[in-house]
Amino acid sequence: YLPLGLNWGYLTLLQSIMAGARAVLLDRFSGRAALELIERERVTFIPSAPASIIAMLNDPELARFDLSSLRVVITGGASCPVETIRTFRARIPGHLIELYGMLETGFHTFTRFEDDPEAVAGTIGRPAPEMALRLIDEHGRDVRPGAEGEIAAKGPSVHLGYHKNPAANAELFTADGWFRTGDLGVMEPSGNVRIVGRLKEMINRGGKKFFPREVEEILYTHPSVLHAAIVGVPDPRLGERNCLCVIPRPGTSVSLTEMVAFLRDGVATYKLPEELEIFDEFPFTPTGKIQRHALTRQVLARRSS
Repeated sequence: YLPLGLNWGYLTLLQSIMAGARAVLLDRFSGRAALELIERERVTFIPSAPASIIAMLNDPELARFDLSSLRVVITGGASCPVETIRTFRARIPGHLIELYGMLETGFHTFTRFEDDPEAVAGTIGRPAPEMALRLIDEHGRDVRPGAEGEIAAKGPSVHLGYHKNPAANAELFTADGWFRTGDLGVMEPSGNVRIVGRLKEMINRGGKKFFPREVEEILYTHPSVLHAAIVGVPDPRLGERNCLCVIPRPGTSVSLTEMVAFLRDGVATYKLPEELEIFDEFPFTPTGKIQRHALTRQVLARRSS
């Protein structure tokens, strides 16, 4: 049920053909439909986003389905919550592998069959063969062991660059050819990597990724909006949820219902804001860019207080 127009979906289809296996396709995903198909077709392997696994786990009749054919389930596209991994191991047969990668890098890291499931829960494992990984700071230097750094990738599946976009290539490739993923990670003593956040603007909601700027451009046409920014905030089911941060124009006010209605005809549903936070000011860089990671921390700090 992965989109066949995206890399993981069509690669899974090609791998099925190369292995001489049968590919079982589900046109429109729901937890119940997936469980019924697994039982009926005796499915052995599933590539999935965490949100889909959660949907199956939350089916009230999960226990009545015969899922004994399952051997391997690979989760990727978004970071899988540790509790979801543990619940999966308790309620669904098969070995759960956590995979990390993106369109630009291909399959970068994954947990192994021989790993202790509890020891690697919440990590994205170690680099794939022939793939290299570094954790770097804003200057492209390696961070000290155990410190937080941006995940950088190098290897045969890393893309050559963005077509006719030299500015993006200059920003996202280091001088020595490492691709900056925009994800923040920490290297554990075991060599497994744990994702702790994101630097890039892209939001990953349930495996569906988008750049918030396209939505913000529409929001800036609203008469009550002075500044707007959509950031991803942690969500146990989807990985990230869309939080809209707004500085209203003086003498005006905005509501979440109003903003969603204003956007609904112009953007896909998964890009719509789900939460609203009102601010008097945003954290900006000296050149006037919104510091999204700092803004996200402010949103989370409000909630923790």
